[in-house]
Amino acid sequence: MFSKKFLILTLMWVSNLAMAADSYEASTNVLSIPQVKVGDTVYSDVQISVGTIVSVGSNVTADTYDTYDALTNQLSIPVVTVGTATYYNVVITVGPILKVGASCLISSTCTKVGTPEIKGVLPGDSRISVMFNFMGGKITGQLSNSKYVGASSYTAVCTSSNGGTSGSSQTSSEFSTNLANYANPLVVSGLTNGKTYSCTVTASASSAVAATSKSSSVTIPNAGSVDASGVLSGTVNTAHTAAYPNYASYCNYTNQTANGLPTPPTVNFYSTAGTLTSGTSQSTITCTSSERTITGNAVPDHRSSEFFTNGLTGYSSSPYFSGNPNSIGAKSVSKTVPLTGTISSLYNKGANGYDTEACYSWTNSAEPSMSANTKWTSGGKVWSSGALRCTWIAFYAYLNNSVKVEAGTAETYTSSGKTYNIAGKNLYQDVGLDASNSHNQPTTTAGSSSNKMYGYYHLHGMPEGHIARLGKGNSTMTLVGFAVDGFPIYARYGYTNPNSSSGGVTVMKSNYRIRTAAELTAAGYSTRPSASIAPYGTFEQDWVYDATSTSSSKGHLDACNGRYGVTPESPTTAVYHYFITDSYPFVPRCVFGTPASWGNDGSAN
Repeated sequence: MFSKKFLILTLMWVSNLAMAADSYEASTNVLSIPQVKVGDTVYSDVQISVGTIVSVGSNVTADTYDTYDALTNQLSIPVVTVGTATYYNVVITVGPILKVGASCLISSTCTKVGTPEIKGVLPGDSRISVMFNFMGGKITGQLSNSKYVGASSYTAVCTSSNGGTSGSSQTSSEFSTNLANYANPLVVSGLTNGKTYSCTVTASASSAVAATSKSSSVTIPNAGSVDASGVLSGTVNTAHTAAYPNYASYCNYTNQTANGLPTPPTVNFYSTAGTLTSGTSQSTITCTSSERTITGNAVPDHRSSEFFTNGLTGYSSSPYFSGNPNSIGAKSVSKTVPLTGTISSLYNKGANGYDTEACYSWTNSAEPSMSANTKWTSGGKVWSSGALRCTWIAFYAYLNNSVKVEAGTAETYTSSGKTYNIAGKNLYQDVGLDASNSHNQPTTTAGSSSNKMYGYYHLHGMPEGHIARLGKGNSTMTLVGFAVDGFPIYARYGYTNPNSSSGGVTVMKSNYRIRTAAELTAAGYSTRPSASIAPYGTFEQDWVYDATSTSSSKGHLDACNGRYGVTPESPTTAVYHYFITDSYPFVPRCVFGTPASWGNDGSAN
């Protein structure tokens, strides 16, 4: 029996793959196949009886179509589920064909997705961040070839050439269906440190032929800090933590020469005078009795300038504008925040250490922006008088390397006169985020040595490169900066028990979820474009904070991605702190403390 053969193999579990995998029913010996390729023809909704099992692979792979070889009567299956178990790269012989649905020709009549192009990989502790350009709905909606559709799912798979454990972005701990680790760049974790890997990205959509990128260049994840050449140490960096054990330690802190950290790499950038040059990140933190000031040149302290490209081949110019070809431009950063944050008097720290009520709410009548509806009070209402509960923030922080954190993007979509705000990580428009979830703003004039635009390098998500330079690994919390209201910011991991470090760490997940169609209509967004063009989650308006309902994603954080708890810098006293997360909002869009005035001042950022 098919199932008996599988029972002797190592079980590997993956949930909620966007493109439905094959499924096998042992009681009837029936294999259900969403798509199978036979020559140039793809058949959908096929059912067969299974003959014999030829082989079962050990490496994780992305789900695409099956392939049938008539000469050998063998079917190659990328992914198949058997009950709650999932298997990869299975080859079987085909028994009687029970059902065949519609068919199409790949060369002419099949619906397709564009092939992703990997532009860079960035390793960390047992993980690789994979950057790629892609064909989203912004491109497919303007193509004369109507056979192309935007992908609804991207899966990165990294395999080792020398014995390391393979991994997929959809089997990684950071993944959550439609909520986390689903858009460029993708993180593949659970890899073997010290082993050599290359990665691919597969795009898929319902009833469309999937497409897989070429393999990336090779890279090696490892446990410790990354040096200027891009090589990671094999030992977790404990020296930096020992040298800077508390928040006061970050009052006389120079990032580029900090104890325990390697020298930052040389980066190509345009100087403040507009001259193409090269140099390293410069960033210093100083304090007074009431304030903390970060000064620097806004140049990242990790590999970055080599990742910027013109976008997906053939789709970089008008009207598609794939990617972000702008170069890094140095800026003179000097930003002051409160030395210690002061939480709102309306903040209600619950049993799990965070307030479960929303801060702001996107509605057609009261959308938050730099110029309006920045202050909010209880009940998710715009503040008019009395106590202030929270503040919506456009410019959230400058990290300890002086790189700006900017939650929103300038990209929008207009439908029936209504403007929708595009999130930095999305499936609709490739905004050219690099492997550290960052890209560059343009300026109004070109650089002196090139016709490329240049501007602020800024962050929209997890700062993978900065995390890798700190090299503190996956077993502790990593401090990356201080927010506009003075509270500390951590990346990805928080203590499993917010009141104790003894239980290890967990990938922190937010409590935001995608609104239902009824909720979008009730909020005044009935003109939202079809999900076939812009998948749900593309727009800021798509998301709602929900920590309590049965539909909640059951995350760990409040509406501003924060909570109370102990930290490595405050191991015995619970303090309020924020997180950058793999799940939306990625970087916080609000604060519960009193922010510095530059937080919503475009001219100051």
